[in-house]
Amino acid sequence: MEVMKTLRYCRKFLRRDQLVHLNLQILYNCNFKCRICDFWTDKWSGKPKLSLEQTKAITAKIKPHGPFLVSIGGGEPLLHPEIMPIARELCRDNLVVMICNGWFMTREKARELWEAGLYEISISVDYVDPARHDEHRGMPGAHARAIEALKMLYEERVHPYQRVHLISVVMDDNLDDIEELAKLAATHGFTYLITFHSTSRGRKEKRAAPAEVGRRLMEIHRKYPGFVTLSGYIERFGEADENGEIMPCRAGLNLFNIDCTGGVSTCIDRLEDDCGNMLTDSFESIRERLHERQRQCECGSCWTSCRGPVETLMYGKNRLRNYVDLYHMVKNVPLVKR
Repeated sequence: MEVMKTLRYCRKFLRRDQLVHLNLQILYNCNFKCRICDFWTDKWSGKPKLSLEQTKAITAKIKPHGPFLVSIGGGEPLLHPEIMPIARELCRDNLVVMICNGWFMTREKARELWEAGLYEISISVDYVDPARHDEHRGMPGAHARAIEALKMLYEERVHPYQRVHLISVVMDDNLDDIEELAKLAATHGFTYLITFHSTSRGRKEKRAAPAEVGRRLMEIHRKYPGFVTLSGYIERFGEADENGEIMPCRAGLNLFNIDCTGGVSTCIDRLEDDCGNMLTDSFESIRERLHERQRQCECGSCWTSCRGPVETLMYGKNRLRNYVDLYHMVKNVPLVKR
């Protein structure tokens, strides 16, 4: 079943004219107050949570057009009271991943998430120094909880293909932390991912500096086999920093966003791009609006992990090298013996 699902996804992915990646915000509530996000503010946190029944309606509508790589997000996903049945519903016909802050993780929850069928779970850690990470995320103890969550997730996996990633947002003030974070991940057996800071949300305006950030990151990438972010994605960090954008953007053509009300947009940073509602509109009409938005798009200001890796694999240079990187990102990791 999992093999056939993956093969169907790969066949769709290689066509390059398909929607393959879905960001799904199941809620906007969060217990953190991160400087790079604003979903925890009153503007967003009062919105309703996506219910299990609504999730079932969405999965039924997208099933004929899938499988999708579905990234469960928020807010903090583990704050959702129906996270486990929602995860099981999404995993039935899709390849599902999740990013969270780790605060609410327990061994029981870790085991249940893996048993639901998730492929990978990433926990955010942005600084080696716990105090800096905690201040940045607006929650004392966030760093310690994140590391403990990573350990529990790694030890509770039920299939070798399930992966645990420590993920960092590359910003102007943590470039010197990246190598140490890669070492930290390697020490515990986690793999390491990075994503580029988007300035569309939150209170932290700067991204990364200097412009040769891509070169510096690639030097670290070559030193640590567990640093599995795609080379072609990393190499363009400097371009994104120097130019302020990478064009063209394929959001709407290859990736899209659904929020906790069922509202569809091209991406999480452009929620104003109203492309319909997955709970009330047909998939065909939504896809048509997404494609139209993409054709009209003049925005390339983000280079985050929801956009960058998809475009790197589909359109980037040296695709063979990037697919080798992808293999290291998804290959089996032996389960922890108990």
